[in-house]
Amino acid sequence: MASMEISVENILDESIEQANCFLESQELLNQAQNMVIENEQVDKAAAPIMKFTVLGGVLTNKTKAPSLSVIAEHKYAGHILTSYPNPLKIAGTFAMSALSNKGVKAAVVYSGKNKHGVECGWLLAFADTKDTGRRIYAECGFKDKFANIDWAQVEKSLNHAGAVAKAKDEATGTSLFASIVGSHGKSAVGAVFLG
Repeated sequence: MASMEISVENILDESIEQANCFLESQELLNQAQNMVIENEQVDKAAAPIMKFTVLGGVLTNKTKAPSLSVIAEHKYAGHILTSYPNPLKIAGTFAMSALSNKGVKAAVVYSGKNKHGVECGWLLAFADTKDTGRRIYAECGFKDKFANIDWAQVEKSLNHAGAVAKAKDEATGTSLFASIVGSHGKSAVGAVFLG
């Protein structure tokens, strides 16, 4: 079990590294600025002095399912630049942006079959806001668990979470390892879905 966790940690580190590279794209940064200007009705002349938050993520599917599908998502704050990968086959990226004083906060739920062919769900929530700082939260289990999501409760759990999330469900054999790192208005999220 310890060697599997080390392997997952290595994959998570690689995901964070890829997300950081993704955040270095000038095209992505320009899209982030333009998205915020448009959605926050910021004067283009003031844009160069405005502070933006950009969050990029890399999600990695290490389940036995050929792909995972988005079954729910919720945006608390920020604007979607690049949607969550759907379907999530091997790996995929997403990105969000916002004014720094508002930040980014969202959640996504994926579903797919575990190694026993049972429908399962994985919930990933993340935030980079002035009020919360960088936070990440995860849950997993039977798909039915995610049929009627209490988004307010997810937000409450997220607000009390840390920068690393490790969710495991013994009944389904599923797990979700995730991390959020960053500095200077850029945050990188990495997550590994297992089961």
